[in-house]
Amino acid sequence: MKAIKKSLVRRTRSIAQVVARLTVASVVLLMLVLAYGAATPISRILVLNSDSSVAKYAEVEMAFKASIGGPTMNVDVSRVSEAQVRRTIASSNPEVVYCIGTSAYQMAAKATRTKPIIFSSAINWQRFPKRRRTHAIANELPAEMQLTLFRHFFPRTKRVGVIYDRNMNRQWFGEAQKAGKEVGIEVVGYSIRRASQVDDGFRKLASEVDAFWLIPDPVVLESQTSVQRYFDLAHAARKAVFTYSPAFTALNPALILAPDMPTIGRQAAGLAQDLDSAEDSYSPAGSEVILNLRRVQEYGLDFNRDSLDSVNQIIR
Repeated sequence: MKAIKKSLVRRTRSIAQVVARLTVASVVLLMLVLAYGAATPISRILVLNSDSSVAKYAEVEMAFKASIGGPTMNVDVSRVSEAQVRRTIASSNPEVVYCIGTSAYQMAAKATRTKPIIFSSAINWQRFPKRRRTHAIANELPAEMQLTLFRHFFPRTKRVGVIYDRNMNRQWFGEAQKAGKEVGIEVVGYSIRRASQVDDGFRKLASEVDAFWLIPDPVVLESQTSVQRYFDLAHAARKAVFTYSPAFTALNPALILAPDMPTIGRQAAGLAQDLDSAEDSYSPAGSEVILNLRRVQEYGLDFNRDSLDSVNQIIR
């Protein structure tokens, strides 16, 4: 019994240390954002939005422009051609181009090879071709932070299952497994090449894991039908789904850990004000937590009731 208590103490300390490291890093990053926002606004900023009618993109753009504090040139690339984007960049001669979403970044990268580009809210951005003077804000929270929060909200979670495309996310999966060891959660994977193999993944993992971790994998999420199938399989197995975007809210994941959109906009504005010292990539500086208490209770999951104060939205 003493050995068990010592093990639990060590594990608790390990989780606390991880939370402390993440908290310190977030505070430092937010301080940098605030410092940048206080700088003199630069002129000639071009904002390319993949689709301004998408709420999360609109939130990011609004926060970015508010933090810049000066005029910006704004283009919704869903309404213009690639040639028009190229002409806009050539005629306006921006000092920096801020791209919101994948389509905006892809157009900008083709339109100019010399202008600095900042981009955010892009899925699978790590797979984009390497380009000089490009600075990314990741579309998801770091794996270590997500796993720490999984453990925080659901202390009895010991194993989470991940179905992923080996070509796209093999490296990420290896890093997630290492991060899991830091917080006492085993990350169990099933690699696939085609969306049709997701069923095989559920058959293999459902009896081995406590929950499924849905990541932004383009093969798993190949279509709306594939997404619906994933959640149907999880529900049939009565396994909670932890995921990364409020876009899945209607499908009833138990927990959503997402970047906070306005904070990303402010973070991008900070980078635009200090491009000379900007790094190639950053994790999101803020997070949004959505807990589906209805699903948690339906499955009889044991969750940390003291954690509810740190939840942004509770679905009852």
